[in-house]
Amino acid sequence: QDGKDQLEAGKKAYQQGKEEFDGQKAQAEQSFQELEEQMATLQGQIETGTEAYNKLQQAMDQLRAPIEELESQIEELKKLEQTDEVQKRIAALEVQKKAYEDKVEELEGQASEVKTGLDQAQQGYNQLSAGLEEGRKQLEDGQKQLKDTKKQLDASEKELKAAYQEIQSGQSQIDAAWDELESQEQTLKDGEAEIRENEKKLADAKEEYEEGKQEAEEEIAQGEQEIRDAEEEIQDIELPDWYVYDRGNLPEHDGYGENADRMRAIGQVFPVIFFLVAALISLTSMTRMVEEQRIEVGTMKALGYDRFTTASKYLGYALLATVGGSILGVLIGEKILPFIIIYAYGIMYQNIPEILVPYQWSYAAMASAAAVACTIAATLMACYREMGAQPAVLMRPPSPKKGQRVLLERVRIIWNYLNFNWKSAVRNLVRYKKKLFMTVFGIGGCMALMLVGFGLRDSIFEIADLQYGELQFYDGSIFPEEDLSQEERQELETFLKEDPDVRDFLDVDMMNQTLEHGKDTHEAYMCVLSDTQKARDFLCFRDRKTHETYQLPDDGAIITEKTADLLNAEVGDTIVLRDEEKGDREVKISEICENYMGHYLYLSADYYQELYGEEPEYNAIFFQVPEGYSQDRLEDAGQVILARDEVLSVSYTHDIRSQLDDMLTSLNLVIVVLIISAGMLAFVVLYNLNNISITERQRELATLKVLGFYDPEVAMYVYRENIVLTVLGAAFGIILGRILHLFVIQTVEVDAAMFGRNVNLPSYLYSFLFTLLFTLVVNLVMYFKLKKIDMVESLKSIE
Repeated sequence: QDGKDQLEAGKKAYQQGKEEFDGQKAQAEQSFQELEEQMATLQGQIETGTEAYNKLQQAMDQLRAPIEELESQIEELKKLEQTDEVQKRIAALEVQKKAYEDKVEELEGQASEVKTGLDQAQQGYNQLSAGLEEGRKQLEDGQKQLKDTKKQLDASEKELKAAYQEIQSGQSQIDAAWDELESQEQTLKDGEAEIRENEKKLADAKEEYEEGKQEAEEEIAQGEQEIRDAEEEIQDIELPDWYVYDRGNLPEHDGYGENADRMRAIGQVFPVIFFLVAALISLTSMTRMVEEQRIEVGTMKALGYDRFTTASKYLGYALLATVGGSILGVLIGEKILPFIIIYAYGIMYQNIPEILVPYQWSYAAMASAAAVACTIAATLMACYREMGAQPAVLMRPPSPKKGQRVLLERVRIIWNYLNFNWKSAVRNLVRYKKKLFMTVFGIGGCMALMLVGFGLRDSIFEIADLQYGELQFYDGSIFPEEDLSQEERQELETFLKEDPDVRDFLDVDMMNQTLEHGKDTHEAYMCVLSDTQKARDFLCFRDRKTHETYQLPDDGAIITEKTADLLNAEVGDTIVLRDEEKGDREVKISEICENYMGHYLYLSADYYQELYGEEPEYNAIFFQVPEGYSQDRLEDAGQVILARDEVLSVSYTHDIRSQLDDMLTSLNLVIVVLIISAGMLAFVVLYNLNNISITERQRELATLKVLGFYDPEVAMYVYRENIVLTVLGAAFGIILGRILHLFVIQTVEVDAAMFGRNVNLPSYLYSFLFTLLFTLVVNLVMYFKLKKIDMVESLKSIE
């Protein structure tokens, strides 16, 4: 009975323990459910933080794309010619790039902080999840132990019933049952203790979860605030300015185009002179041919041929000769001369892979048509004059030209001192007026072409010496970094004052401005000088013709000559400075100064402050090195200046001068081609006219031989006339060449530069000597023709 009571008590204790365990289990399940809801909330916050982190990454990726684009633009600009404008553009792009890089670096720091908060929140979440799983496992273990205890109690009950049925089996079985019951009670106590321990762990886990949740919420809130701040900063970032350039913006392409424009302008001027001289040659040649065959012409007219039929012979001859010469000129001239010119420019433009000289059939057709028109017109004029006479007159040789008194005979002071030979030469010049005018015009045109060739070299090649030797005296320009503080600017000026390689320097403010005068507009550099007195050591403002020097005034501006011409502005006019940021300003032109490269408008600092109401922001520094410095030493001094943090770039005037010299050197071969072509044309004109003159005067020269003149004396009889005509033609060529030179210079000029208007004395001398040389060569060739004149010709009857 006691065992049964103990069993019932054990069951009751077990039932009570089970009820307590079930209550604790229900409470634990409710705690687990709340914990899971909190973990779900934390998981959502972690996902929100992750999404914010990804947005930061996307923002950084979007910022890196412009950085790569800016780096590409900087690399492209560095490959270009390092002009002031290019250097400024590179500096501006570097500043934009630095701003983007700083922003990316700031966002990376924010993303790192957000990432750290997310990692800590995830770690807390993992710890809560692990504690929750551990509590569930312990709870399941306790429930399992209760089930085991229940099974053991059931088994004990069965054993107890068996003991009651077999009470007689012995006290040992009863003792064993009691021992087993005590063991089960101890197990129950252990299970209850383990449950209490699990409850304590669950409370600790819940407390740890609450702490982790609070920290995670604070970190997530901080991360979200940082993301909002970053998004606001991204919105505040100004969009970059994009510049889309084509190949026309490349200096090489633009320079080559300007050179092509120069050649086009030259090609529009010189062919006119060549065609006029060619027409002269055609006229004299066909006139001589018709006059030589006047007897045949008279015979054909006497036989009944009409004028057109008779003239068609000479027209056909002229047409065949012109067409044949045109074909030869097109096939050879369109290949050789353009190849020579392009080869000369290929020395400067190394990017020309292959010289292609295709035939331009439109130009060939125009040139051939002009040549045919000139020749046919000259032939018609010659035929018209001869065929107007009667057949009887035409079948007789032409009567000799009548001699007459000349104007020089009235000037006794000169005439009385001339010997017989020179008096005869003067009379013959007036006697053969056609030869006089044609020779003077032909020689004058050829000398004018040669003078233009030499004059182009004088006017173009001296602009580098004039610009950088007499007008701009500084050796280089320093471009400081943007947004320098007053202290940094002062440190740079102190360094330049103490630098032994810098003799002097001048602060300037250079800005590209649009100038407007009436309907004319043009781009120019507005150059504000900080010290007008000191500026005399760096710039020379003078008039090109009188060389009168000017002082930069405080109530007006000085503008360069080519800029004033493009604006059609004069001294005293008012021009408008267009500025979208600061507004338009009207500026009075006080003086116009000599300048050859670029376009400038010079202002004093006081006049600038009067115009804009603020002091100028000096963005460049002109500097000079001591006299005698070589280019290498100058560049070494520039490298020392460039090494300072306040300096963005340094440029040298000798670099610009070298580039200008290289560009102009390529014109040498072109000018040589012009001079040689003009010389060959002069040779042809002289040879043709002399040949005609000797043929027309063959009986006269034969008579001189009969009268006892030796061959050298007969030759000098003709040579004196040629020399006088050459001198007169050269004088006419000087006047015509000077006019043509001014026209060509103004035609071939480009907007970016102004060429000189000067022709040096050696150019006149060389042109005259070349013309005289061609005359001597022609006279030498004609000497052999004069020797072949037969004296019997003078004894033949005209009948």
